[in-house]
Amino acid sequence: MSATLRVPDVGQNQAVDQVAMACERIAPSWPLDRWIAVNPWWGHRHQGIEEAAIELVSRRGQGMLMAPEFYLEAWHGGRIRESDLIAAAEAQRVDRPTQLLLEQLSRVRPRDVKPGLALSHIQPSSDGDALSQTTQFLGLLCGRYFDHRQGQWLTNTKGTDLYRYWLSMAGPRGLVSKALAAQLPDDWQSAADFLAQALPYTPDQLTAAVHALLLHLPGWASWCRGEDWRASLDGQPSHLCHQLATVLLACEWMAASALPADERAKWQQAVSGGQLARHAHGDDALMWVWHRAYEMAWQRQFRDCLRRPAEQPEELASRIPEVQAAFCIDVRSEVLRRHLESASAKIDTLGVAGFFGMPVMHQKLGPSDDEARLPGLLAPAFRYVDTLGSLSADLEHNRRLDGREQVRETVRHAKYGSLSTFTLVETTGLAWAWKLIRDGLHKNRKTRETAPEGRLFHRYGGDPLSDPERVNLAEGLLRSMSLTGNFAPLLVLVGHGAHTDNNPNQAGLACGACGGKNGDVNASIAAQLLNDRSVRAGLAERGIVLPESTLVVAAEHCTVTDQVRLLGETAIPASHQRIANELLQCFESASAATRRERAGRLGLNGHSDEDLLKELNKRTQNWAEVRPEWGLANNAAMIIAPRHRSRSINLAGRCFLHEYRPELDDTGSVLSALMSAPMVVANWINLQYFGSVTQPSLYGAGNKLLHSVVGGNIGVVEGNGTDLRIGLPWQSVHDGERLRHEPMRLTVVIDAPAERIEQVLQAQDDVRALVENRWLWLWRMDDSGLQRYSEGRWVAA
Repeated sequence: MSATLRVPDVGQNQAVDQVAMACERIAPSWPLDRWIAVNPWWGHRHQGIEEAAIELVSRRGQGMLMAPEFYLEAWHGGRIRESDLIAAAEAQRVDRPTQLLLEQLSRVRPRDVKPGLALSHIQPSSDGDALSQTTQFLGLLCGRYFDHRQGQWLTNTKGTDLYRYWLSMAGPRGLVSKALAAQLPDDWQSAADFLAQALPYTPDQLTAAVHALLLHLPGWASWCRGEDWRASLDGQPSHLCHQLATVLLACEWMAASALPADERAKWQQAVSGGQLARHAHGDDALMWVWHRAYEMAWQRQFRDCLRRPAEQPEELASRIPEVQAAFCIDVRSEVLRRHLESASAKIDTLGVAGFFGMPVMHQKLGPSDDEARLPGLLAPAFRYVDTLGSLSADLEHNRRLDGREQVRETVRHAKYGSLSTFTLVETTGLAWAWKLIRDGLHKNRKTRETAPEGRLFHRYGGDPLSDPERVNLAEGLLRSMSLTGNFAPLLVLVGHGAHTDNNPNQAGLACGACGGKNGDVNASIAAQLLNDRSVRAGLAERGIVLPESTLVVAAEHCTVTDQVRLLGETAIPASHQRIANELLQCFESASAATRRERAGRLGLNGHSDEDLLKELNKRTQNWAEVRPEWGLANNAAMIIAPRHRSRSINLAGRCFLHEYRPELDDTGSVLSALMSAPMVVANWINLQYFGSVTQPSLYGAGNKLLHSVVGGNIGVVEGNGTDLRIGLPWQSVHDGERLRHEPMRLTVVIDAPAERIEQVLQAQDDVRALVENRWLWLWRMDDSGLQRYSEGRWVAA
């Protein structure tokens, strides 16, 4: 016997809109080979962070913060002082004495919150609960649908969208009823309308239910959202996340139809009682007080660092540098920059986004796919095509590489053929033995790519860039790092990259601003532009005069070994050879000092400089190394200011540093670009590390040792799981004994007039949302001190 579902009226367009609103809550993810850090709560940016956490608990049973024991340990260890707790309680508007806050924290217990879904009301079977069975099956289905590269029996999904593919696969699997599936329309929009009418959800409840369902398949939901995101950047329509949401909603409808009458009545009562709605708990405000105190404890130390006497701008202006080295804003650059400046008073360093303002796709010679080398927030406008200098040489080289790839592909097919599996291994195994031995002994040295020679074309149409367009790129780069005059004889653009072996997560260690690629290509393109005579002539017409005596070269900083190499070093003319040689010596000295500073965190204390470098070089070749480096772990702040504000201050590799001179930005256009792009990227990085530490089961990637790659480069699953794992592996934030990242929201410090910052906040909705909804902390600095932005006004920090 079954009860009738009580159904509110939801129109078709409204149903699709409600599904779309739920999909907007899901943050995108990127493929492994161009993986970038993503704020997992980007879709919640227009909510206050505390409100978003309540919503997540009600729909997924997991919030955002650490367990109470974490904050108790920080209290008893002296990390959080009583003054921090008092200030945090005042900031969070919680009027409770310190002792009571401590007692209440010790009494906080985990909450068992189940979403008000029909799937969660089905009685568990021997195979597990219905919700888990459903997501397990859909994970397998998504893996088959999206794998166009790795599987040996690839699914032909051409012309079939995800919803129709699921519909064709519907059968007696778990709760998927073939009879019920036959009632569903053939297109996802009509199906969303049908399901909205068939389920007892109001429009708001429908959005909440779809969001809750997506949160139970977060990896594939993020993948679909990422595919839609990347398609929208290219101006193409894509609704994969909407289709996945419709499939999940269909499973919810089937579960509701399968409920016995009494359970269905309980479920409907839970829905009408607002179980899917946000409900604050008494512990929520308390936990945010403690987390705010944890952040304030670090901000107190950070504030004291920034108050130390810095080098005065007039002192720097009177000194003419021989070298200006522009590094990526990455926190790992801070340590090397500090030691490089200590190595020579003739060297100035600057910070800039590591793609150096070059929004390009990189087309290598051979059969490889084009590579996007720019932040995931942007769409590439140009294509950089490698060349050997002539069309005939390029064609010959392409033929050779194509032939080599055909041989590899033939071996791959033979290796997995049903008849050749054993015979191929027996006959070719010895050919691989020597390579296996050398790899196991870390003797296979990978050759580093040289600086590419190439040409810039429009991505669409293929026309070469005009001189004014090339000048625009060069001017944009120089103005973005406030370098429009007083050029040194040698300007070095230092990209960074990670070099590791057998590491599906390598792109996460490379340059996020370059789309998860190493920064050498972008640095080389920018250097070629700035050395071009016609570009320099165009810059001069716009008031930026690069002297004849200034040479621009590219370099790459390996963040595993902290070695720096100049790209195209042999092309440096004799006029600049002395400066280049002295720079290389300074790089060696700074690199050694940087390695010594990092040695403790890597468990390599006690080694000589030579042995330390050998150990780190091994990490670039060791296919069993799970922690080649710590990446951006422990990032905590961003400084957008002239270098003299932070020069000689030990920021411990925890700060993103972007050069900005407010006196060169009268209109505020440069600051607007910095706050809407690099600052947002830093927020994405910061909150991805935050989520991977505070809620690793949901926003982390789990154990590296149990990872299996899906679809060649789509992502990884852990163990026998079927959902993609998003975020960072546990080994990237924990050393086996303790956390290596402290979960705190980013503190952004800007040297700019208050009204100029407020102008950006008013003009940029997303930036304003991040600041006003407390997804990051905004401070400003000037000669009078530090101020923080709080509820629309500036107060002393």
